[in-house]
Amino acid sequence: MSNKMTIKYGEIQNLALEATFIRSETNRKEKTIIYIHGGGLVYGNRLDLPEVYINQLLDAGYDFFTLDYPLAPESKLSEIIQSAANGVNWFLEHAIPAFGIQTNEYILFGRSSGAFLCFLLNKGYLQQRPKAIVSLYGYHSLMNSAFKGPSQHYLKFPRMETSALTRLIGGTPLVNGSIEKRYALYVYYRQTGKWVYQLVNPNESLVNYSLIKDELLTLPPTFLTASTADQDVPYEITDSLSEIIPNNELFTVNGLEHDYDRNTNLPESQQLYVRMIKWLETV
Repeated sequence: MSNKMTIKYGEIQNLALEATFIRSETNRKEKTIIYIHGGGLVYGNRLDLPEVYINQLLDAGYDFFTLDYPLAPESKLSEIIQSAANGVNWFLEHAIPAFGIQTNEYILFGRSSGAFLCFLLNKGYLQQRPKAIVSLYGYHSLMNSAFKGPSQHYLKFPRMETSALTRLIGGTPLVNGSIEKRYALYVYYRQTGKWVYQLVNPNESLVNYSLIKDELLTLPPTFLTASTADQDVPYEITDSLSEIIPNNELFTVNGLEHDYDRNTNLPESQQLYVRMIKWLETV
């Protein structure tokens, strides 16, 4: 069997939802990292994690499973979270025979909005909860004031014109939104303060997509990281999570951008994955 397989776990409006599984061939832990990509829920794709990091996880003995989910605004958050849940639940039901592995024990790993989905999935969407969560510069709630109004950081960018952006929005779901095309859409939503309201239906409450303190107290062991200079997701969010989640490890970096590990040459990026893998061995 090849150590890499792509499967279809579901569909949305006739669009296939796929996932890719990569098997570890050394030091097998018999646990799978289920990765959910970031991109503000507006852009990105399941294969965005740099290969160097995937190889580090594989070398440490963890299998790797990364899944599609439909992007906003073509799909709303209710469809996004249900699709992600369907992907994880497919893994729980089918992974042992499909991939020839011994257990379906798994760890949820998300970056930014992917980490947000990892947290949300623990609101009763999963047949079996993860052994642990890895949140890289993530968040657990849409209620934060930094998300609900115009972003001072993004207002420093050139203003995006509504007419130019309408061409970026399709009439049917999509799962692969290139940063070259779709990042402008995210910037526009953050400049105008419309971001969270594009994610939900008009009659929905943001509370439905946020974890309250009592829910955070029930989370499995969680690894957290963020930069003190994060201008997209305030560092205070990660800091507060470290004060509430009962079993967690916090890796703080100073003065770097939001998704700092995008630069694989940064010493802090390299330290992050070494620290994360060492922590994973304890859960």
